[in-house]
Amino acid sequence: MPYHIIEQTLDRITVHNLKHIRDLDIDLSGNLVTGIFGMNGCGKSSILYALACFYRPLNNGSERNYFTRFFKRIGNDAWKDSKITASFTITGNSKTVVYKKGDDRWIPRIDSKPQRDSFFVGIDSCVPAIEKEPLTRTSFHMTNRGSIDNHDAVVRAFSNIMCRTYDAAQDEAFLKKKYTRVQLHGAASYTSLSMGAGEQRLLYIIKLLYHVPEYSLILIDELDLTLHTMALQRLVTLIVQVANAKHLQVIFTSHREELTRRRDINIRHIWQPANVAQTFCLDHTTPACICRLTGVMEKQFEVYVEDLLASCIVKEVLKDAGILNYTKVVIFGDAGNAFSIAAGLELQGQVDNNKLILIDGDVYTTELERQKQIKKKIGGTEAGKDAIRNHALTVIKQLVLPAGEQPEHFLWALLKTKTGELADLANMVNQSPDDKHHYLYDIYQMQGENMETYLRNVVKLVKQDAAWDSYVSEITAWIAGLGI
Repeated sequence: MPYHIIEQTLDRITVHNLKHIRDLDIDLSGNLVTGIFGMNGCGKSSILYALACFYRPLNNGSERNYFTRFFKRIGNDAWKDSKITASFTITGNSKTVVYKKGDDRWIPRIDSKPQRDSFFVGIDSCVPAIEKEPLTRTSFHMTNRGSIDNHDAVVRAFSNIMCRTYDAAQDEAFLKKKYTRVQLHGAASYTSLSMGAGEQRLLYIIKLLYHVPEYSLILIDELDLTLHTMALQRLVTLIVQVANAKHLQVIFTSHREELTRRRDINIRHIWQPANVAQTFCLDHTTPACICRLTGVMEKQFEVYVEDLLASCIVKEVLKDAGILNYTKVVIFGDAGNAFSIAAGLELQGQVDNNKLILIDGDVYTTELERQKQIKKKIGGTEAGKDAIRNHALTVIKQLVLPAGEQPEHFLWALLKTKTGELADLANMVNQSPDDKHHYLYDIYQMQGENMETYLRNVVKLVKQDAAWDSYVSEITAWIAGLGI
């Protein structure tokens, strides 16, 4: 029987109130696979539980989840006033649905929810099948249920991730419970009753990826559990490949920082500032940034920058000013994170002259654009909110680029006018208006140093240019204001 297909994506959610999560906005657009990261207790699993309840099934075999599956009433805790707004694109049209808990029930009712096949993989899938069996049962008489769906693709993917050769896989059953038998090349076959937690869960996820209909939503809690690093990376690569081929949307939670370096998935860090009601989401940031925001400041000054290039620029200016040894430079990733960090620091009462958040100067360059962004992070129209937002913005400065310029192209143009090996290589690079990273990356590929050393050498050359002082003027103005 053919599947019913509806082209759709879940684009954004705003968690107004759920458990301890307040006013959290998560953009799910971009890549089809999204990883949600954050410290224990920040609400990652609660977000995934809510997502599992957004839809009613489109085809048989999909889950029909009520909010009461995940949000149980325990004593007087009835989840009253919980509210989440979700934005969808369904067959090319935008749609917004508000999910909330009133006095008696969650709304909308399931028959009024959007239709989509969704599948939730919880932590219970990590428990080995043998541990779920009665201690007194000593033998199992299996019934062959036939070859698994998409047999060759599943076996090939399983072999690749496990770095072992499997020849076959089939479904079996005993007392209405389902198991999977695999044939290891040159060895005996065995069922999931004999598998460890990692092998069992991995096989389950792979089978699910190849089985679900196109445009399905797959939610995986703690993807990294039971898998070593290389197997985890190979699994994520497979998830990305299958998601792109089948237009699936996959959202998982994880604590593994290794995954945050990937560019083929959305990285969303959940950050709950201390003693602040609001929860923030940082896009494509780094573990070091999260550590700084949640830890104790060790140095007198802190500068937050978008990427390694900006870090090298700032460190050169700090060194010239004689305060590099007293300053911690932290990479925060996407430019939009600047406003989340500024808002969080402001609400914690930590915006001061000793902190600088530096953006590259190619986006959010006007006061109007910055006001619009900070209003997304610090909402409200009550008296005093404008003053709070304006104070948060005081910590954000920028590298001063000529109008319409991009950092990589600007520095490449300066580098071409200098002398030496790097200048010669810069003159070998052609214009590429569609890829702003191309200009400096192509030079990096032609020289022999590692990336950070290479970028530091580039900065040392271009700082000789007359345009340098203007370019870093907002950094030097901040340093001058420190009064040291």
